[in-house]
This record gives sequence, structure tokens and C-alpha cells, in this order.
Amino acid sequence: MANKFITLYRAKNEIKRLQYYVNLVETYEPINLEQEIVKDYAISSSIPVVSKRLNISYEKVQEVISSKGKDELHKIIRSWYMHKTKPNKR
Repeated sequence: MANKFITLYRAKNEIKRLQYYVNLVETYEPINLEQEIVKDYAISSSIPVVSKRLNISYEKVQEVISSKGKDELHKIIRSWYMHKTKPNKR
């Protein structure tokens, strides 16, 4: 947000949105490998980091993240991932 003007209203809404996300990630308790991948990706936003930490293939991490979201956190990170990789899909 470097030097970009933001209204007080927008700033308050952004704080609420970010606080919701932080709380969601911090309270997320994975019970299987796919949920572990989702949480790790939410923390690092890096497929190579998740792949290395969990000792699984890059492709498996990518497959889980891009699959249909099974819970709220998965839906959020999938949406961000798809937006982030959209230019590469052309």
C-alpha cells in the first residue's frame, strides 16, 4: 500500500478482512494431508516451500490447491492461487 491513499472506511474494511483471514489460518487444525497443504500454503504462499516441508511433489501441492475448495480456507487460497496464476494460463 505504498503511498496509495485509502479512505478510512476502506481501511477499516480491509482490517476486518485481514483479521478474519489471520484468525482463520491461526485456528485452522488440519486433520489430513490435504488440509496440511492448505494451511502451509496459506502461511507461505509458496508451492516449493510446502512441497519441501511436507516432502511431497510440487505437482501434488499444486493439484490440492487448485482443486475445488472443501472448506473456507481452501476456497480463499484457491481463489488467490487462481488469480495469481491466471496470466500464466494463456
